Amino acid sequence: MLDTLINIKINTHLYFSTFIRLLLIVYGEIHDAYSEVPYTDIDYKIVMSGARGILNGDSPFNRHTFRYSPVYAFIQIPSVLLHPAVGKLIYSSFDIWVAVLIYMLVRDELRFQYSQVKKTDCLDNNDIKHPEIVAKASACFWLYNPLTAVISTRGNGDSFSSFIVILTLYMIIKALRAKEQHKSLLLTFYAGILHGLAIHLRLYPIFFSLAYYLALSERLTCRVTDFMKKLIRPSKKQLLLVVGTITSLAILTLLFYKLYGLKFLYEAYVYHLIRKDARHNFSLYFLMQYLGSDTEELSSLQKVLVLMPQLIMILFLTFAFGQFRQSLPFCIFAITFVMVTYNSVVTSQYFVWYLALLPLCFSNFKSIGIGTGISYFSMWILAQGLWLLPAFLLEFEGWNTFYWLWLQSIVFFMVNNILLIQLIKHFDFITYKQ
Repeated sequence: MLDTLINIKINTHLYFSTFIRLLLIVYGEIHDAYSEVPYTDIDYKIVMSGARGILNGDSPFNRHTFRYSPVYAFIQIPSVLLHPAVGKLIYSSFDIWVAVLIYMLVRDELRFQYSQVKKTDCLDNNDIKHPEIVAKASACFWLYNPLTAVISTRGNGDSFSSFIVILTLYMIIKALRAKEQHKSLLLTFYAGILHGLAIHLRLYPIFFSLAYYLALSERLTCRVTDFMKKLIRPSKKQLLLVVGTITSLAILTLLFYKLYGLKFLYEAYVYHLIRKDARHNFSLYFLMQYLGSDTEELSSLQKVLVLMPQLIMILFLTFAFGQFRQSLPFCIFAITFVMVTYNSVVTSQYFVWYLALLPLCFSNFKSIGIGTGISYFSMWILAQGLWLLPAFLLEFEGWNTFYWLWLQSIVFFMVNNILLIQLIKHFDFITYKQ
């Protein structure tokens, strides 16, 4: 079965996956017409209301709970003008383009590594097809993942932000491999522009900035003094990355501030920094927030306890894996995984953030067999299923399952940490940086 899938051309996989998503969109329209529980994501409806506001010469932020970049509202204008499902088609197309980027990034990186090994005459003739096979398998993991397909066809825009994140990563890796300095510098600047856009769309990519910065250095950062020197005297690539990022982020922020004022700054940026969701979600901290929902703010100690573990882990992952081209995708994946797992609010849509990055790392998990990989993924799915049962009983049956739900959140948190430890343990790469 697996061999058959691998032997099929990548374009065939892309066409078939597109067809699956079209079917899901059609099903969603029929489902919404007859079911009380909608298939379409509530966020999609909110953003479409924002798009309608723009067409009426109004601010999208006048729509209650519109807390997104206005870019999403502009993307969904065709949904207002043509048909409500057009936005789903747009997001699903980015879903497919994410797979294209995964395929290209994995294939090109493996070909580059194999070309370096071939110079030493250590390359086996049977390995020539290896980059194509691994790249195809990596793309298929995304294309045939039911979670990501359903989320994009429900109208969630995270496939778009994931596309920008992976495109940024692709540009940086191409810049690091480029032999011509002019081309390398230009690609780095483009990466900075894209990184600024990614931060604007979703704030979480800002935590990738240090990893990108260190990866563009020619030497390792082993001591605090090394790090300080790189901050004070950045290389041309590092400087262009910073300039590109600040330029695009500043232009977008100033443009939308000019159009929509302080409300844009609060709803699109500030709200997500201080967000406290008392509704049940996968987060380890949801019960604490629910029980303290009557109070205005968490105590300073609680904020430190929530933030410090993930910040420490992000710094560790950045310096351990972010300095090397070969491990940069894994670094970005691991940082995202930690941010989602340790966040004070966790929904299933957040899983798309790291599921889009995971396939980029498959070629480095050589010691993890297919059976072991399936068992890891099954354990992750099972932990979600165990959480969803009390969540369903609470949401639809009105049972008081808060403490049961919290226990399942703890189980899910522990499973995620176990999986991350295993992935770090089995991650393998060769570095050329000194």
